[in-house]
Amino acid sequence: MTSASSSVLPVLREETSGGTVKGHIKLEDGLNIRDLLDLKDAFLDITEGRSEKISFIEFKEACQTILGTSHDEQLKELYLQVDVAGEGHIDWDMFCSHLLRQFYEKDDKMKATKVPQWQRHRPIGSPHKETVQCIDILQNPKRYITISKEGMIGIWDMKMKMTNMLKVESGLVKSRNLWITSMAVLHNLSHKIAVASTSKEIMIYDLQSKKGTSCTCRIQGLPYAPLSLHYWSSSKESILCYGDVHGNVTAFLFSKTDSTNLFEPTSRQSSDKDAQDVTDVQYEKILAGQYEHVKVVTHRGHSGWTRKVMYAPHLDLIISCSTTSTNSLVLGMKEKNKTQMRTTAFNVPQGVNCFDYNPNMNIIATGDVDLMVRLWNPYVKKPVGVLGGHMTSVTHVILNGSRGQLISLSMDKTFRIWDVQRQACLQRLTGILAKGPDVLYSPVPVTLLFDEPRNRLIMSSNNLLSIMDMKPEMKDRVLSHEKPITCTKYIGRTNMIPFYQVASACQGSTITLWNIDTGQKLKQIQNAHGESEITAMVIDLPSKLLTGSSDGTVKIWDINTTACHRVLQAGSEGPVDILQVLCIKRRVIAVGWSHDICVFRDKQLMSSDFNIMPDEWSGRREHTEDIMCAVYHAPGNQTSYLATASADGEIVLWNPNSENKIMKLESRSNKTQKTQCTVEIMLLLETRLENPKSAALVTCGQNGWVRFWNITTGKCEKEFVAHVNVDSITMAVDPDNQLLVTADTLGEMKTWLINGYCEGDSECTTPQQTDKPVLYRTWSGHAECITDVEVCVRGERVVIVTASSDCALKLWAPDGMCIGTFAQEEHWKLDSIEIAPIPSVESVLSEQTKEESMLTEEIDDEIEEEVVHIEEFTEGTVAEFDPSYSYETWNSTILGKSYADQRSKKRPRKQPHHYPRLPQVGADQRPISGTQMGGPSQVLKVSDLDSIGVPTRPDFMTNPHKYFSDGFTEIQNKGIKLPALTSSSTEPKSSLKFDEKNLFPKHMLEGKDTAVRGRKKGAGNATSNAKAGSSTRASSSSNKTPTILPRLRAAAF
Repeated sequence: MTSASSSVLPVLREETSGGTVKGHIKLEDGLNIRDLLDLKDAFLDITEGRSEKISFIEFKEACQTILGTSHDEQLKELYLQVDVAGEGHIDWDMFCSHLLRQFYEKDDKMKATKVPQWQRHRPIGSPHKETVQCIDILQNPKRYITISKEGMIGIWDMKMKMTNMLKVESGLVKSRNLWITSMAVLHNLSHKIAVASTSKEIMIYDLQSKKGTSCTCRIQGLPYAPLSLHYWSSSKESILCYGDVHGNVTAFLFSKTDSTNLFEPTSRQSSDKDAQDVTDVQYEKILAGQYEHVKVVTHRGHSGWTRKVMYAPHLDLIISCSTTSTNSLVLGMKEKNKTQMRTTAFNVPQGVNCFDYNPNMNIIATGDVDLMVRLWNPYVKKPVGVLGGHMTSVTHVILNGSRGQLISLSMDKTFRIWDVQRQACLQRLTGILAKGPDVLYSPVPVTLLFDEPRNRLIMSSNNLLSIMDMKPEMKDRVLSHEKPITCTKYIGRTNMIPFYQVASACQGSTITLWNIDTGQKLKQIQNAHGESEITAMVIDLPSKLLTGSSDGTVKIWDINTTACHRVLQAGSEGPVDILQVLCIKRRVIAVGWSHDICVFRDKQLMSSDFNIMPDEWSGRREHTEDIMCAVYHAPGNQTSYLATASADGEIVLWNPNSENKIMKLESRSNKTQKTQCTVEIMLLLETRLENPKSAALVTCGQNGWVRFWNITTGKCEKEFVAHVNVDSITMAVDPDNQLLVTADTLGEMKTWLINGYCEGDSECTTPQQTDKPVLYRTWSGHAECITDVEVCVRGERVVIVTASSDCALKLWAPDGMCIGTFAQEEHWKLDSIEIAPIPSVESVLSEQTKEESMLTEEIDDEIEEEVVHIEEFTEGTVAEFDPSYSYETWNSTILGKSYADQRSKKRPRKQPHHYPRLPQVGADQRPISGTQMGGPSQVLKVSDLDSIGVPTRPDFMTNPHKYFSDGFTEIQNKGIKLPALTSSSTEPKSSLKFDEKNLFPKHMLEGKDTAVRGRKKGAGNATSNAKAGSSTRASSSSNKTPTILPRLRAAAF
């Protein structure tokens, strides 16, 4: 038995420049619209004047004349496929029907094999304290519902925001001893759920009760504790089935579906009026037939615990599974007038953890203990497909019928997406759920729910909830690869390479060579590293291509023949992630998974061995973390450099000849500020190596930081954030070191002019360049993460190649113009496209200065216009103001016109007066066009006040001595205060009291007497109060001290 990497041989597929397909491409796949029209005319010409069908000889002659093909075998195969009945003659309708079938099948395959793209994993705050046992969907309105082991229920809206939190209680056990095992939503009953617990009972709860959760029914006395529940209903019947710890599968068949409860409630006397009645149903009474509308059917098909149970209405079967070698999967069929179900068992080594059934695909998928995912036809006892790839037991399987795919999860929390039709793994997802020791030994803590209409995966790990949405598909998108592209390199033209090419690799282990002048596919190597992802690529001229993979191997390919010359086993102990491969002088190095440098020397590469093991690096270990990237430069007469960077941001310069350390660069790690300094890409600026004052090393990594280093002093000269709010970025530079291209995980691209930036020459550094280099252009290049960037020089033209996770490989100009996408139908001609050269820093700065000045002038002009407009308002006269002028848009709208039509049909009403419309100017409104700023007071007519003269002061104010006595003036001058009005303690008490009883009627105070009685009492009180008031005033006037008020009256009159 050979390994996976050696058993899968590379498959070469070529295309000639003329577009004729060779290899495994079918003849009908290469037909275009023009070919079909010519074939139709040929069919009509041949069949003119006789039968409408043609023979094989006539069909072959027509195809050879129109298509220019001489492959008799392909034509014979196509003819036999069209002639399904074997009549020996075909017509145009039969030929078109065959093409349609082929195209439909191709579309289905493309849809099924399309790798789903997921959005970022998003954790959700959870109120649960124990393990989440079940996740389901409520209907009308749609809500997600979760339940945990301690009985806590969480209800969530479609945006995963909690709307309600409830608590389940049992009447048999205390809350601290409650253990919920499963839940089922009763869809036909209004907001009711069935909950199973270890207390050997099934409880029906109403989620819309006034008290939160109300138990309406309890099925008690079950022989064993239920583990799993499933509910199904139709217009005629409903079925509630469960599996228990003894291997039994039991189903309750309800004939009543119009009721709001599964069992009719029984009335009970209760002292609490607000308490709701609970119907306690004994399992033995159901078996005895005391409930006419309920029937029980059961079987004991398993010898172990029943892990899952499901009723399949399309098959009319109850499916169940168990982790036993015998009767691992059991199909139970109901029989008329029998309580025992007839069963069909499927045996799986070590048993089945889970299963799922999809009626559209008519397939049962099982997740087995022996690491396999098996596909079953319900009518065949042997599996129709076995999917292998998981490293631990499979705990969850979900069939996605709309895409023809299957989602599986294993105990090590690794997701795999499978194509059911091809039985191939499309995607592998790790790191989504946190790993822990509990998951390695029990499948319980993880729960999954896939919302197929929304393409949403909801998952729980212990008591933690999280969500992951699938990205919407982009229609009419050009795909350069079938899977996300990981890396790309530019291959210049040499004596051994006839074309300027671009090499790209994807996660599907496919290498493709493209013609950069036209965008046409030249060659393709499939299964280059088996099923492992290609993670690194490097070109070793004149004609070698090296690729590194996640399986720990580096392969050396011939670009012309696409033959694999050597396999370098970088991961000697097993699969490792190779992040970068470099070809230095007579050596090949690989980094990415270790603190050390993995090296393959020239003697090993020149040997006759096909598989080569690595040699030891001569220098000692200098990194304390894994090496993430490396860069190498070996000029003719200059010193060669090798630089490596680790995950903690430490950069080491090496002497490639002696393999010893030259120096360590100053670390940028800051534990107090928690700065992320992981270096992912390094570049050497070759034109700056001779200048010791310039920064010749550029690094980038997490959080969008770009740093320029001086390799002579070992210090960071400049650093800046090129992209904000991103996880990481990638970059590339042109050979002349004038243009720096950066791209981030959101698909955004930027080009920077670095000529004169950090070169140590004061004449070349402008004040505007002290912090960041000059930003030339910014644009959005891809819909998803950009994984690699390459700057290519084709003659005197500089172009940019980008690879992305959206499976597209694109070609750009430095100013952001998209030239095209590789693999598009219309090929471009790079020589005929006008590409702007890289501008100078001074020209870009002057252009930006002009734009800023023009923008400033526009803003100043707008301000001046507003000032002039305000002055015109202030200088206007009141006579020019028209209060009836206003501008309305309501009558010109559709709603306004319909409202006006309805108002015109009504009978007119007479209004008392019509006031002219006034301009409405509020604090948050602008003045109406054509009016001055102000309020309604500006329209008041004040002309009548002009006839009134200036009023004169009255005579008693100018001559107060004529009207007032001397005592008033004396009191006014001395400021004598008037005596208080309150009566002294010596004064007789008055019968008039200003309290509630005297001020208000008695019936208002008491609130119980009738209105008539209150009025009589009120009248009596009023009369007595009037008499008492008169006597009080008389007594008070006689007893009070004389005041100044009588003297004032006498003086005035």
